[in-house]
Amino acid sequence: MSPHGKTVLRDLGVVLHVPGLMALVSLPLAWLFGEGTAAGPLLITAAAALLPGQVLYWSCRRAPAMRLRHAMVTVVISWIAVPLIGTLPFLLIAGAQPAASETVLVFRDFWNALFEAMSGFTSTGLTMTPRPSALPHCLQWWRSFMQWVGGVGVVVLMLSVFHPSGDAYRLYFSEAREQTIVPDIAATVRTIWWIYLLYTALGMLLLWATGMDGWQAVNYAMTGIATGGFGVTDNSLADFGAGPRLAMVLIMLAGAVSFATHYRLLTRDRVALLWRDAEIHALVLLLVLGAGLLALENLWYGSGATWLDSLFQWTSALATAGFSTAPLETWSPTALVLLSLAMACGGAAGATTGGLKLRRVVRLASGAFARVRGVALHPWRLMDHKPMADAAVEAHTARTFEAAIVMAALWAAAVFAGTLLLLHAAGPGAPLDHVVLEVTSALGNVGLTTGITGPGLHWSGKLGLIVVMWMGRLEIVPVLVLVAALVMAARHRAAK
Repeated sequence: MSPHGKTVLRDLGVVLHVPGLMALVSLPLAWLFGEGTAAGPLLITAAAALLPGQVLYWSCRRAPAMRLRHAMVTVVISWIAVPLIGTLPFLLIAGAQPAASETVLVFRDFWNALFEAMSGFTSTGLTMTPRPSALPHCLQWWRSFMQWVGGVGVVVLMLSVFHPSGDAYRLYFSEAREQTIVPDIAATVRTIWWIYLLYTALGMLLLWATGMDGWQAVNYAMTGIATGGFGVTDNSLADFGAGPRLAMVLIMLAGAVSFATHYRLLTRDRVALLWRDAEIHALVLLLVLGAGLLALENLWYGSGATWLDSLFQWTSALATAGFSTAPLETWSPTALVLLSLAMACGGAAGATTGGLKLRRVVRLASGAFARVRGVALHPWRLMDHKPMADAAVEAHTARTFEAAIVMAALWAAAVFAGTLLLLHAAGPGAPLDHVVLEVTSALGNVGLTTGITGPGLHWSGKLGLIVVMWMGRLEIVPVLVLVAALVMAARHRAAK
């Protein structure tokens, strides 16, 4: 094996420890809830992760230092390997229960189990579960735990525990994260985790105080701050009153704000910071305008949705959370298009959200406005001599604008390809607006659905959405790096 391959396998071995430790942490719940049949599957899951992880790490520990392309390939493969291991509790617990309910029996199908695990770790929230309330407590917890870890990223968790070396920044960057809270990566990921734990605990208290029982509050707080969307009730937040719904709106918005902003709010500038953050401005503007437009559309269309439903669903889409209080299949095509646009925008960069991210949306809007204004006001200027400092700033702005355009184009191409595939898998009766929302929801790691996603979907549709969720979590570019690496390797072998 080449030294490059050993570098990737070494760090993949470290990442595999994460689902193994997750299974061990979950083990006491099997005895706490009297679900002894879940103990064996969790132990098998831990062994299936930890043993290969140890073998890969120790056999490749002398591999060369990591480069950026190694980090990207490692992260891309990790986001395949970790959900595959996360599939085991679903398959094994479903197989270990002879008198399992229909809800549990769904997970005896490999594609359903893999779909649930990928949706969990990518904090998407699309589900194969007909009735989450009928699942054993261990599987309810496993779904929430996957989303909670996936909200900040499996690699970020690994870096906070196992990997303080010089390769840390490359792995951190490769998992679609750009911001560092403090100069040191190890300190950054530890800071992310204490903020995450703090907001999770506050979310639990808030949901419990507004009417949820303890188990519901724990699970919904974990998936809420992770902007995940999994729940332990059958109709998401529609099973609760106004109090828990408004509480979840606040939790989702907290998850849509970057950890760097939370850190500054908790330690320094407080409220004054909000007036200097372009992403916060964009989040507030989109929240107010979008919720208002959606409420007017629902009133005009007569969907029966209340103003609180419109506010909740818009927040859930914009924060890429995926919780629901109303059946979206009864909403108008215009309302579904609005929600799709919100899911495409997403929350702030460096948060737990998916989508394009508000930073790119702001860059696209400001860059387009600047180009149009320049053409409209100075159409005769072919050359513009500026001081070196201004020219450098303008060049940087142009590069960030072009990068945002490239990502938006890749996003549009992925939505187009996913829509074509899902139209075939869902059958001729599926409305186009429903299919586009479903694909956008998967690519944005959201979880809102019009009912297309479910156990009855053809396996090709499940596989297609699995790939789309995977690409969305990685923000597409690392996937292209892996494809390029595979093509180059194939050409190299063919040339020999």
